[in-house]
Amino acid sequence: MIMCLELSVDRDVDLVFMEYTLNDGIDPMLFNNRIVMDMERLVRRVMDLPSQPAVVFMHVPTFGMANYPKGHEKNPENGTYTRFYETTEDAQTAISQYYDVQYLSLRTAMYRLAAHKGVEGFRWEDAFVDHHPGDHGHKIMADLAVNLIQRVALGLLMEPYSAADAEAANEPLPPPMYAGNTAPSSPMCLVGDAFRQLVILSEGFEYINEGTAIKPKPGYVATQPGSRLQLRVDTDRSAVGSPPDAMVHVYLHHLRSYEHMGTATITCISGCSCSAVEVNAHITEKVSQVYMARLVISQSKDCIVEVKVASSTSSGEHKFKVSGLVVAEKAGVGDAMERLGGDNQPFGLRQHNGDATQVVWTKEGRTGGHGQPER
Repeated sequence: MIMCLELSVDRDVDLVFMEYTLNDGIDPMLFNNRIVMDMERLVRRVMDLPSQPAVVFMHVPTFGMANYPKGHEKNPENGTYTRFYETTEDAQTAISQYYDVQYLSLRTAMYRLAAHKGVEGFRWEDAFVDHHPGDHGHKIMADLAVNLIQRVALGLLMEPYSAADAEAANEPLPPPMYAGNTAPSSPMCLVGDAFRQLVILSEGFEYINEGTAIKPKPGYVATQPGSRLQLRVDTDRSAVGSPPDAMVHVYLHHLRSYEHMGTATITCISGCSCSAVEVNAHITEKVSQVYMARLVISQSKDCIVEVKVASSTSSGEHKFKVSGLVVAEKAGVGDAMERLGGDNQPFGLRQHNGDATQVVWTKEGRTGGHGQPER
């Protein structure tokens, strides 16, 4: 989300709920906590949007917390059991206090009722499916949000919004809680018009929307060998403390399909250096899917990357389509994009882009997600 915020949050949004406690995992460190530092950068990016939205943390139990101890009759297979304190939720409250943002906790709201009293309707099995909140769990989360908004509304009746409140709301962001913990100033996830702004040369490539107005699929398309597309990319990551000699992962979104597709070579031609990458966009599976090709590039504010269609082809044709680019937030390995698919893999944000349904669990079973019917 830190990287692709522009694709997921409108610039004029008024209220943003953040819920990452489950998927961010565990870091037992109290100081220099990786998860807290990542979350601080995300909070700063959201609060710095033009509309200066209100931010609310929505913490949920971590993996294994919505379960019963090993040996308990409701945990017959001795599955993972996590204790109340085994979460980064408490460490993240420092962000709430430092930036004066609200936080809600499904863990705190349910724990006594679920773990100690076993109150029907609030037991773990009532509110969770596997380790994720189910429909009833989301209803409880919604109640927490509604209660917060109601309390704010009542508070404004007792103490109306004042000039002092307006002054505080319009204050600039304070310095980072962790010194230097800021996100890069340039966008990191670029598609559509933002991607077009990177293009400095287009020979044989044409910007085409191969989708519909409702579900657009734009990108630069070439069909002839020798076609070239050049992009100017900012890979400088000194602002986030990356060593100047550390390499940056850059991911190029490109289409792969079972027909018409050709091969292209991706190189760094000016201002930076990287090893060339050859991509064969022809696949045998009868699907058309956006993939990522990873380049490992030296840091530069003016890095020129070229995509050149090759003469070799396994389909008999030479189509190559480029639709976006992601620059890792920090230099080095182990960046978030690897968890969203990684090099030579399908782009892992199909559910967020509307290409496939989200996972939904009901009493009838699971729908959506990987391998499930699309919309």
